[in-house]
Amino acid sequence: MSLCVHIVDSSFGVPAADVDVLLRQHAEDDWRELVRGRTGQDGRLAMLADRHVQPGVYQVICDLDGYYAMLGSMPMHPRAIVEFRVTDSDADVQLPIVVSTHSCLSYRGA
Repeated sequence: MSLCVHIVDSSFGVPAADVDVLLRQHAEDDWRELVRGRTGQDGRLAMLADRHVQPGVYQVICDLDGYYAMLGSMPMHPRAIVEFRVTDSDADVQLPIVVSTHSCLSYRGA
């Protein structure tokens, strides 16, 4: 499985570069941190590459406060938290996340 997050800032019409992103997996009654990284200039971050991932529920947490602080803005949502389910551990998941200072949206990419 591979997971690639792609964050686009619709406020400015650009890829959201240098966003801190955390990936967590739901385990029993808590969350287990798997990996943390920052998006590149293209707004992308490959979080899992060729790793065996168990089916289950995962979270991607994007630090919008930190990102918009660099741009001199304060977003309505301090973080974009996207929960998603993995049912096929061999699938490649593209997770586009569109953010602005007042909204966030995600969908499964192709």
